Amino acid sequence: MKSRQCSACLVGAALSVLAAALLLAPTPAALAQSYPSKPLRIIVPSEPGGGLDIATRNLANALAPRFGQQVIVENIAGAAQQRGVAAMVRSAPDGYTVLYAGATAITLAENFEPKPPYDARRDIVGVAAIARNPRLIVVSPSVKANTLAEFVALARQQPGKFFYGTPGIGHSFHLLTELVSTQAGIKMTHVPYKGSAPAVRAMLAGEVQFLIQSPEAVVANLRSGKMRALALLDQHRLETLPDIPTLAEAGQKNLEFEEGWHGIFAPVKTPREVLAVLERDLIATVKSPEMSAKFKEMSFIPIGEGMHSAATRMEAEFRIWPQVVKMSHIDVKRQ
Repeated sequence: MKSRQCSACLVGAALSVLAAALLLAPTPAALAQSYPSKPLRIIVPSEPGGGLDIATRNLANALAPRFGQQVIVENIAGAAQQRGVAAMVRSAPDGYTVLYAGATAITLAENFEPKPPYDARRDIVGVAAIARNPRLIVVSPSVKANTLAEFVALARQQPGKFFYGTPGIGHSFHLLTELVSTQAGIKMTHVPYKGSAPAVRAMLAGEVQFLIQSPEAVVANLRSGKMRALALLDQHRLETLPDIPTLAEAGQKNLEFEEGWHGIFAPVKTPREVLAVLERDLIATVKSPEMSAKFKEMSFIPIGEGMHSAATRMEAEFRIWPQVVKMSHIDVKRQ
């Protein structure tokens, strides 16, 4: 009898402790009111010094006074940016660790082997669409073509002669080049590198003649005449590079989606009340005149839209990338 009474006492005590813990645990509303109460960490899935890293640090500097907390940027590069994305997914879903990345690092990876160690649709939520970074088609000055139409004519006459560089197999620049090539009816030879910087250096060294790249990675070489821009993969010209025609103006079909946008992403189990605070302050920061001007200086186009916009943009890429991979007959095994 005493044994049963002791067991009942233990169960009762445990329930009392649990009830007290539940009473003391912060409600979602209270959590949102106190958030943030400590430094925020933003993971960047690339090496320091690139356009993504610079944009993140500018955003962090602008966000810190609004949050009243330190905002720390941490670079976790490797595995086609999957290491950084995975680190964010594994972090505590409390709003204090988020990711700033191009959406393609998330939406494209599942189409290649080995698969990423996360399910992008299940594990990740887009908090805000921050900015777009339209891509440029650039060629070496050794190429006897001043327009995209002239380059297409040359490439059709000499299939496989021209070499194009990318930051690696399965990178969005790889797929975009194959997509543009297919639409133009040309065939080039792919040379994968370990990042954008090596691919740019390869063109300067004469190893490749064609690149699709971000403006900030090549603008200095465009101005010095070491590269020539033929088209912008966007529906509107860039303010910072107004003489470069869009893909449609250059005689080819525009992309059916806005590739090249960056966003803030978080673990999907992050409380919605916390995400709402993040969303609100991120949008306000991006739309501030100072932040908007900094993005434009980098040839980025500010977006400053919230969770609904991020989800819609991500879904478009989830739908389109498998079609591009299939159409281009790309080997889905990363080397």
